[in-house]
This record gives sequence, C-alpha cells and structure tokens, in this order.
Amino acid sequence: MCLACLITLDGGHRQSLSACGKKVVIFGLPGAFTGVCTAQHVPSFAKYADQFKKDKGVDSIICVAVNDPYVMNGWAEKLQCKGKLDFYGDFDSKFHKHVQLDLDLSSGLLGHRSHRWAAYVENGIIKQLNVEKVPSEFKVSDAKTLYEQM
Repeated sequence: MCLACLITLDGGHRQSLSACGKKVVIFGLPGAFTGVCTAQHVPSFAKYADQFKKDKGVDSIICVAVNDPYVMNGWAEKLQCKGKLDFYGDFDSKFHKHVQLDLDLSSGLLGHRSHRWAAYVENGIIKQLNVEKVPSEFKVSDAKTLYEQM
C-alpha cells in the first residue's frame, strides 16, 4: 500500500508515512469537518484506539481525507484526538486514486474526495477492507466492525 503520498504535520514539519513492518488501521472519509465524519466516523476509532493497540497489536491508527495537512491538523485538534489517532492529508487525492477509493462528489459541492472506508494493513498488505456503498452511510467502516473482523 503506497502511503508515501500522505502528508501530516508533526511539530509543524511535513512527514510522510510508511507501513512497512507495521500493523496499521487506516480509515478514509469524504472530508474533515463534515457531518458523519466528525460526529461518528472519527469518534468510533478514537473510542477503540486503545483496544486496537492492546488487543490486536496495532502500531498506529490513521485517519486520511482529501484535505491539506493543515486542515487535518486543525480538525484533529478540534476533535481532541491527537495522540490517539494520526491524521494525514491526501491533498491531491493521489493516495485515494492509487487504491481506487477516490470519489467525485462535485454534485454535493465537495469535488473529488474519498469513499468512506476502513482497512487493516499488515506490512503494507491490505488484510481487510470495508467500503460504504454511499459516503453518507456508516454501516461497515466503523471501528467496532473492523476490530471484530481482525
């Protein structure tokens, strides 16, 4: 899984991501500060963060959206999730295009975004992938479902 194109801000510095040799939970969503993403998707992973790490040996839990890293950093601060989850911006949607999870939401005034999804990745290999049929749904991409599948 090509994660090198994802960018986060760590102490104000750009930092890329590698999943080699790691167990990673990664979830994608249409956008920072949007309804379901803010009220349900991110909170579900924040709630299960300790369990993923303790029970499943997960090294990191990553939230990714087609937003710039500054927006993702501000959203993480607003949600008070820094330290539990890592937030990465896919500003040009290269990552989502590469894994074929990009979505054109121009009709909803959002432009090109991400499907709502969640995955378990081990040593760069996707072991489990759950994708919602429509981005407004939140039925299979939640933390509890992924946790139980691992």
